[in-house]
Amino acid sequence: MPKQESRDLRAVLLQTAIELLAEPQAVAVPSLRSIARACEVAPSAVYWHFPSEADLRSAVLDAEYSDMVGSIERALDDRPSDADALEVAGQAYVAWGLSHPGAYQLLFESADPLPETRAEYGPRLQNRIVELATAVDADDPFSAALLLWTVWHGLVSLRLHKKEWNWGMTPAQANARLINALKTT
Repeated sequence: MPKQESRDLRAVLLQTAIELLAEPQAVAVPSLRSIARACEVAPSAVYWHFPSEADLRSAVLDAEYSDMVGSIERALDDRPSDADALEVAGQAYVAWGLSHPGAYQLLFESADPLPETRAEYGPRLQNRIVELATAVDADDPFSAALLLWTVWHGLVSLRLHKKEWNWGMTPAQANARLINALKTT
């Protein structure tokens, strides 16, 4: 291939890759075969329980979403009486996300929809956070809850992907500063 055509193809390849990134990308669940290898069973054993990768993906999302919501609810239910509920909820969210990086990415950094479990757990958690967000904005607690979730998500996502950065504070300190700043505005 002549050098000029090679440069043109490089530009086309680069531009095409950029265009493809204009759409959100799915985060992959491990393949059925890789799970079978890790469990030291035949692939047919996995297919017996999960006929397709979509079935496996749905089961993984259900389990992980339920675990995340349960973790946040337990933290809120078990918090000391003098602890700020929003700070506790945010700390539990961030801690779960950082300790379950692949699951967190699958749940919240993928273009794929959440599973049916969200019909049970999602509104329950959302309602609880909205209720707590009245401390931030009594007139519009839903918007305040979305703002909180956006910042908690950013805190988890950036820490998962930018481990080399000097954050200057722990995730718990960042969450406490966030809650304090929102309550004083």
